Amino acid sequence: MKNFKNHLRFDLLLTLIIIGVTYSCSDDEVIESKKEYLITQISTLDATQPDFDGVDNIWDYKYDEDQKLISVTQYNPRNTFYKIENRLSYDTNGELVKIQVINNSTQLQQDYLITYEEGKVSVYGMGNDITNYYYNSDRFLTRTESVFIGSNTNFLNYFRNSNNQLVKIEGGTDGVTQYITEYMDFETSNTFQYYLYTNPTKDFIMRYAFNFKYNGLGKPLSWDYGYYEYDIDNNGNVIEMKRFSDFNNVREYEGGMRFRYKEK
Repeated sequence: MKNFKNHLRFDLLLTLIIIGVTYSCSDDEVIESKKEYLITQISTLDATQPDFDGVDNIWDYKYDEDQKLISVTQYNPRNTFYKIENRLSYDTNGELVKIQVINNSTQLQQDYLITYEEGKVSVYGMGNDITNYYYNSDRFLTRTESVFIGSNTNFLNYFRNSNNQLVKIEGGTDGVTQYITEYMDFETSNTFQYYLYTNPTKDFIMRYAFNFKYNGLGKPLSWDYGYYEYDIDNNGNVIEMKRFSDFNNVREYEGGMRFRYKEK
């Protein structure tokens, strides 16, 4: 009887260990499903250029061991001599303070200085140009400005719905709205922060350096003059975005972008 009780205790202990291991594995699986990814490359597509699989320009993104963006290099596969490298410098608090731009083809170098305050980040060039990024308390961009001192100011205003989905962009010059783009029919299974108006160099750098957000939950499937198609990888990341126009039932492919990632 004593041996039976000892055996029963052993079985119970073994069962508890198995349950503990199973619970631990379940936790690991939950963590595994929450992996984050960093964009390592963006390429723009030109349907009129069949060589290089339609790739027009390429941007490579490099991160340090702390996953902080440290450089952006732009080049064209049709011209190996053409290359522009953007090197990022941070202060002791980890804030981006300078972008050093080196043009390989002209050997020219230019520094952009960054200042920031609550609700606004500014990028100053060596000439008479300033780019301002305005954002709200949730880090969503509300407005961007390209200021050319002594000339004009180009702007983009961003509008979102209650889900923080980017539904409209107004653009223009010197306070006068000249065009409007609307986004609709959001697919919400995957969040996608990139959109076609984003500059793959400066806007991309500012987004990662200051945690700016363009869009909330989901990605648009259509815009006011056409629609989008997305190719998704096994991790749920968008690897290609295609844009189509649709005027009077005449549909045309307008190009798109490809994306590569690495696990964060």
